[in-house]
Order: sequence, then structure tokens, then C-alpha cells
Amino acid sequence: MIGAEEARSRAASLREAGRALSERPISEVVAAVAEACARWADPSDPGRRAGVDALADHFGVPPSAVEPVLEAAFPRWSEPALLDWIEGELGDVGALDGFVPLGGTARRAIPPRILVVLAARGVPTTPVADLLSGLCVGAATWVKPASGADDLVRRFADTVAEIDPEVGEAVETAGWSREREEVGRAVLGEAETVVATGDRSTMERIRAAVPPETRLVLHGPRMSVAILTREAIDGQREAAIGALADDAAFSGQLGCLSPVVAYVEAPKHAVDELAAPVRAACEERWPAPARREADAAERAKWAEWTTLASVEAAAGAGGAVAGGADAAWTVRVGSGGGAPEPPPVPRALVLVPVDSAEEVAERCARRRGGIATVGVAGGTGERIEALAPALAAAGVERVCRLGEMQRPPLAWRRDGRPTLGDLVRWVDLEGRESPP
Repeated sequence: MIGAEEARSRAASLREAGRALSERPISEVVAAVAEACARWADPSDPGRRAGVDALADHFGVPPSAVEPVLEAAFPRWSEPALLDWIEGELGDVGALDGFVPLGGTARRAIPPRILVVLAARGVPTTPVADLLSGLCVGAATWVKPASGADDLVRRFADTVAEIDPEVGEAVETAGWSREREEVGRAVLGEAETVVATGDRSTMERIRAAVPPETRLVLHGPRMSVAILTREAIDGQREAAIGALADDAAFSGQLGCLSPVVAYVEAPKHAVDELAAPVRAACEERWPAPARREADAAERAKWAEWTTLASVEAAAGAGGAVAGGADAAWTVRVGSGGGAPEPPPVPRALVLVPVDSAEEVAERCARRRGGIATVGVAGGTGERIEALAPALAAAGVERVCRLGEMQRPPLAWRRDGRPTLGDLVRWVDLEGRESPP
């Protein structure tokens, strides 16, 4: 943690580094970032190995559980993919270097002098992706890790600095405590754009702290759900369970792309039979410590939730519950017909019987704006395409195959918005007969 004076000094240094970065062709910046990603895509890289060991220690899981989290990110962040991402969102990579013909006129994309990213506790690679976003538009970027979060983004930033010291100087990864408001004001007062992720109370606090003239991009609470179609249950049961566990157990279910509710096209008795194998598959992928070893607040929330589930089951309103205090995961069968409700703690999953997958869109509509992704298992691509229009109309932001929920393309519109497009401002050059 840093103090206010040090924060102001680091912000001044970052601003100077941003000026130097603005003189570099964006292709050089992207090349440095891509080389760092390529190193982290190699399981034998010393930096990656140290990062995996640190994450395993942080989460209390074996390194083999952490590896898929990194594999879902770094190999996909190649130089061609990053350049395609920029071009897809901005229309022309060259718009970050100068005026280019776009939309019938000449336009240039200007990055913020300083981008500040306020990260939340969650998937370790998410703050790294936020850092990539800033660097890919040429912005000096300050990433504040969440209190108590892992240090993966700092380790990755060290790799960037090793590859290209000038780009590395345009990155800061220091944090400050919530009680040190003067430090936050010193940093946020220097930002031209602030990107923040968190719950509703966090969003309100950030809105109050960010100066009104600063662009604020907020990523509020989101959840994801899965659909297991009748075809998946009848003909691909084991594969469907595996795909559901792959997505749900990813990074301990800490990210918004992990399904917390799975709708199953099957009668209740058949869904009851899924609870135990789904729990076992999740625990195999993310074998966290037993629930009784969790902190007191989390344990109390979990106990209340599972007790209520048991009471509902006894009254005939609920279903099976798999996973007690000696388990890392809990899976219960619910019967609610309303909006999908997330469990109060991570590593908990609700299976809900439905007569038809088409019902899911109606339920998602009741939480409009809160569903990040729906993953669908079973059937053909045509079935997924048939479900997609209703899910889109219900406010769902992304529809994909189950098992691929944690691997969105770089061009994924997080919260339904363009990631890079939200960071830049545009300048139009008029008064010419034709664009240069």
C-alpha cells in the first residue's frame, strides 16, 4: 500500500511515461505486449511458473487447478489477435497513430493520458486483460488490484517491463486501502478515464470518488447461467456434466462468466441424480479447502443457504443437496420459476428442472441487464441459434456452447459495450476534399 505523496509522484511519472508511449507506433506497443503474453503462454516460462505457484498458494488449490485459468487467456492473446481486436473495434489500427479515412471523414483515436483500472477480486487474468486494453490503445495504465487479491497482474507487468522498459514504465500496479481516501483522490484526480469492476455499493462509492469530468466505465455485478438440453442429458450426459464443471469451477467460480444456475430439460428426479456427479466434477477441477475451513462470514451464509435448501426439500419444494461442510463445493436442486438467483457464496451451483429450454429466456428477462453469458449444452448449432434471439431480447449479452463460457473472444462486448471503444475519444479532421 502507498501513501498520498508517493501516489502523486507515481502518477506524475506515469504521465511522463504516457507521453513517451504516445510517440511510439501502436504496433510496437502491441508487439511488446504480445511477446509478454507469448512467454506466459509457455508453461515452462519461469515467470509463469512462479505466477502459477503463487496463485495456487493464494487460493489453496494445487497448481494443476490454476493452469487452465492461464491457458484460457494467454495463448489467445497473440499479436495477430490483438491487432484484429483493435481493428475490429476502432476500424483501423492506424487511427491510434494518426488521422485515417473512417466513416467518410478523417478520424483519429486518442487514448486517455492516464487510465486507472480499479479491479475486483475474481478471475486472476481479468486485471491482466484490463491492462492489455489500456496498452493496446496506447494509454499509460494504473491497475489497482483489489484488496486481498492475487498479484498476477503485477507479475505480468514485470514481464512487459523486461521485454520493453519504456512500455513497462507506462504501467503501475500499486494499490491503497479503502480507508486512505486521500491516496485514491490523488490517483483518480490524475486519471482521464477510470474503469471499475465491483458490486453495487462499490459502484456508488467509485462514482462519488471520481471527478465529474473523468470518463467512468463501470462493470457492475453480472451472473451467468447454463442450459443442459434434453439431447445433452439423454445422449451426452457425461460430456455435459464435464462441460458444466469446466465453466462453473473455473477459478473457483469467482468470475461473472461462471454459471451459478444451470437449467436442465429433464424431470426433477433426473435432475436430482445430477447433483452428486456435478459436485464431484467441480471439486475435481477446483479442489479448494473444505467449506468448514472458510471464513466465518462465508461459512454462515453457506450454512443458511444449505439449511434452507434442506427444509425446502423436506417440504417437497426443493430437491437434492450435494456437498456439506467437508466438501469444497455444494450443488443443490431448486424449483424456483422466477429470475435466476445467484447463491450467496462462491463454489455453489443450483440445478433447476425446466420443461423446455425456451423457458430460460423468460426467466433471464426478469434479471435484464444482469446476465453476462448463457452456455448451452447438447443439440446442434441450430438449436443454440434458435435460442439466441429470445435470449438476446431478454438482455443476455453472450450466448455460446457450454464448456466455452470462460473463453470469450477478445472482441467480446463485455456488458454489451466495446472494450477499446469505451477508452478512446475521437477527433474528426474536416475541411479536406478527401481524407488523407
